[in-house]
Amino acid sequence: MNKLKRRSLLAFGFMLLILATSIMAVSAADPVTLKAGLCSREFKTMNALVRPWYENANEFYGTTHVGLAAFNSDLAPIPLLASKWEIAPDGKSIKFYLAKNATWHDGKPVTAEDVKFTYEYWRDKHLYREGMWLNQYLDKVDVLDDYTGQIFLKEPYAYYVIKALFPTVYIVPTHVWEKVDDPKKYEEKDAMIGSGPFVFEKYDKDADTAYLKANLNYFNGKPAIDRIEWKHFRTMDGMLLALKKGEIDVILDDVLPEGVLAPSLLGVKGVTLDVGPNQGLEYLIFNYRKYPMNVTDFRKAVSYAIDYQSLVDAAQAGYGEVPGEGLIPSSVAEYNPDIPMLEYNISKANEILDSLKFIDTDGNGIRNLPNGADLRIELFAWPSEPKDERIAEMISYGLTKVGIDAEPLITEDATAQKIAYENKSFDIRVESHDPYMTALSFGLIDLVPVQYGTWDDPRLMELYNRTMSAKSQKELKSAAFDLQDYYAKEMPAIALTWQKSIYPYRSDSFEGWIPLQGYGLTSYESWFNIKPVGK
Repeated sequence: MNKLKRRSLLAFGFMLLILATSIMAVSAADPVTLKAGLCSREFKTMNALVRPWYENANEFYGTTHVGLAAFNSDLAPIPLLASKWEIAPDGKSIKFYLAKNATWHDGKPVTAEDVKFTYEYWRDKHLYREGMWLNQYLDKVDVLDDYTGQIFLKEPYAYYVIKALFPTVYIVPTHVWEKVDDPKKYEEKDAMIGSGPFVFEKYDKDADTAYLKANLNYFNGKPAIDRIEWKHFRTMDGMLLALKKGEIDVILDDVLPEGVLAPSLLGVKGVTLDVGPNQGLEYLIFNYRKYPMNVTDFRKAVSYAIDYQSLVDAAQAGYGEVPGEGLIPSSVAEYNPDIPMLEYNISKANEILDSLKFIDTDGNGIRNLPNGADLRIELFAWPSEPKDERIAEMISYGLTKVGIDAEPLITEDATAQKIAYENKSFDIRVESHDPYMTALSFGLIDLVPVQYGTWDDPRLMELYNRTMSAKSQKELKSAAFDLQDYYAKEMPAIALTWQKSIYPYRSDSFEGWIPLQGYGLTSYESWFNIKPVGK
């Protein structure tokens, strides 16, 4: 009997061993795969410096490539390739210390030489907005040793560089790109070599899907998932349908669904719709070179003629709020809560226009300028941006109520570029900023002449330099508060809505997301925190 029991126990143990081995084999053969969607841009070239690999994968999300820092959920920089940094007392240089165990996907070490090459390459090739900024303000980068370097600037903007560029200028390998004259046309197999937590594996043209696998040698440790399948969809509707059907788990894209699409997602089994703050901004910009846009009281009259709540309801489907006179959204860390909210008041708009002697002298329903000409303006909006077009139409309608003959101006893309940036021939422009630009430049980039705008008031230029040259968060907040006071008094720009973000995802697939404000759930921090539901 004892022998029989012993044999039975041995047999049972052997079966358990087989079962455990089988489970381990299944686990090894069945990696944790995240299925993500993209719709704002197509896959064209498998090149880390070409969209969508630039902004949709790496500028904010750190998939195949990473920078000296990463963004946390509040768009504040946290150390990454640089384990630490030091700002010089004059604010014109930054000494950085690299992690000594970081390697490229081909096994070569990441060095200070790669940082020097990257920053100067982005500058010299004018790569995107970061490259244009570096072209203006970067002096040089010195290599002190393999893992230490120093970035020198033409202006004392070191604190801004750390906040804005350390996370977004992702480092590229010198040994790949030093031989490439035109980075956006490079198509060799090594064009996707990075140092990030995921390695590019392949692109399936028929499936329109890119495949990434976990970097097992990532210096910060292996990410929480084994693979990403990143599929492109031609439309937002198509992508959201795939989400509802469980074909994708989440959106990996810097363009998120607008509030008007939220009702279609509510109540779908397995889909959760998170709502979070969005530091992005919709606003009007005035052309300071044109009359009467250069008259402060005229801009204030325009501000009273805008029905902000209707814009929130129509353009954001209620996922937003009426903005303040200080332009900067309440979700930005440097927001000044003492600045008044904007007000829709037709009577005040008419009173101000009357005080300016803009009177309808010929009885045609349109106010006349002092020289007798009708008060006509064009509201320029970007082509292929339906929301901006709707906003321009709604504002134009509101301005006609106070006797301003306002018409939306919608052109093809080439003409739009000339109007907005080359000729700067617009009257008033409907503009939008992503959270990155609002939170880090406070809308200034589209106002001051050193960037895109026409506004050359010395006081604004002084405030611009104060925000850029702040050496601490305290200094930055003080400058930003003064800037908001200026916006409220002078109104070189008018906020139209303060937005909220909606983040739809399959809550029956993965959990543990750490959102990046305004950009979605697929933050750099999420790669190390998410897990399959129930595991």
